[in-house]
Amino acid sequence: MSINRIVCRLRRSDSLLCFVALVCALLGNGVRSPAQVGGSAGGGPSIANPGMPDLVSGRVINAATGQPVRRALVRLNTRAVLTDSEGRFRFEQNKESSANLLVTKPGFYASAEYGDAGNLYLQSAQLAAPLELRIYPEALLTGVVLAPDRTPLPEISVTAMRRVYDEMGRRWVPVDQRQTDVHGGFRIPVPAGEYRVQTGYLPRSSAIGEAVLPVAFPSGSASNTSQLVRIHSGEEQTFELRPAVSAIHTVEISQVRPDRGFQRISARAANGGTVQVSSMPASGDETKIQLPQGTYALTVRTMGDTDAPELAETTVTVPDHDISGVALRFSPVPSIPVELLIDESSSSAASTTVLAQLGLSLQSEQADSDGGSASVRLSPRSNQTFFFSAAPGSYRLVGRNSGAWYIKSASYGDSDLLEQELLVAPGASGTPIRVVVSNQTAALQGTVRLNGDPVASWVYLIPNRRSAQLDYSTRSSSTGSYSFDHLPPGSYQAIAFERRHSADYGNSESLTPFGGHVQSVTVNVGDKPTLNLDAVPATEVIP
Repeated sequence: MSINRIVCRLRRSDSLLCFVALVCALLGNGVRSPAQVGGSAGGGPSIANPGMPDLVSGRVINAATGQPVRRALVRLNTRAVLTDSEGRFRFEQNKESSANLLVTKPGFYASAEYGDAGNLYLQSAQLAAPLELRIYPEALLTGVVLAPDRTPLPEISVTAMRRVYDEMGRRWVPVDQRQTDVHGGFRIPVPAGEYRVQTGYLPRSSAIGEAVLPVAFPSGSASNTSQLVRIHSGEEQTFELRPAVSAIHTVEISQVRPDRGFQRISARAANGGTVQVSSMPASGDETKIQLPQGTYALTVRTMGDTDAPELAETTVTVPDHDISGVALRFSPVPSIPVELLIDESSSSAASTTVLAQLGLSLQSEQADSDGGSASVRLSPRSNQTFFFSAAPGSYRLVGRNSGAWYIKSASYGDSDLLEQELLVAPGASGTPIRVVVSNQTAALQGTVRLNGDPVASWVYLIPNRRSAQLDYSTRSSSTGSYSFDHLPPGSYQAIAFERRHSADYGNSESLTPFGGHVQSVTVNVGDKPTLNLDAVPATEVIP
């Protein structure tokens, strides 16, 4: 687990620690929040104290309540101790001038942040000060899955899907999955965050002898973030899920194209839930699938040829008996070429390698209801060109900087893809997406402080205008210094957090609770202005 906060508290009985801490303060080495070795590029190198403290000590506290956590396991490189009844720990006869610190405790997480590795790397000056390490109690998503007649449904898979954010946008990530018990109950421990709770498809329930269709809370068709389940550390939220149930029937479909190799068949129900179905060969170009009663958007996609996949879609209504005569008409999945152009003001030429390194993808809200990936990745052809193979729909183009190059503009016909969504129509191929890159960039530097002391923190820059990259982030050093190189010129909102804080920065309300820490900055080509920031303390971010 990673550590949320480090606080320097000098005890009268530890005169040596007082002396070392005072020296640290004079040298400007903040120890309230340590720098991590191997963090994001841009932070300056950590300044290590050549000496090593004989004693490394501190306490572990519950980040939600502020209470000490007893019997938490604290690791210092290869050594380990348990905290006492007051949450305190001590490593005597320390021989390490730097250390990897890790705290674990059943029922707790290192951070409310998705992807936080949990390791804390400290230098000698930081190890010398008493440490306060914060860990987060798990939240609980609990409830029951019932048939429409309130019969408990056992053996139903229930998944907690978490919405996460980064510089490439947002996506859904499965955090944990549990099966309901004999009473239809489920209990899923999760870190604090934004979630959707959804059930899986069960072709035949042992409890009722019928198929159980997937259901989600909030509704699978909802994409509004206000309808997400928001849960805090230590909190429990309970749900009653009532999926539809039905007998299953055979559906015979034609023109499934067995000559194209493996096919993926899915059926989207009226409530937005998707049923993945397996096919059974019938005869010729026909196949059979089984579906519960209801109306579905049936999608079949060939997967055998990467350069030319085909897609067929139709609507099928399954009554209370087997049906046949469902016909599919296949057409190529739109293949949209992507071209790289160099802005005329750039100082050198960029190769197609730059295009491959821009992390280009198309993101769609369509996949939200499935709780899956909403991204279509850039694909290469054998002739060193690139394209998107995207089903008809609406997408946003996202990407990131590649070294000194950034995406200055992107267009599709008359559409500005940095301001508008890409609308892919059936059969839309040939018209290219033109991506213009530039290496005429700016830079930004500064120092981050917390309560007046330099501090290691996460610094975020959010462009005021819509851009391919949604935000920029870097990790400041233990001396608080940070640097952004190769920034697109323009205006930004800047903020620093003591701990990593991923959010939907495209939504202006995400910064509202921290308005006193937000600063505006404008950077011009070739400039490197200085912007000093006051970090948002970890205690002000409610997990």
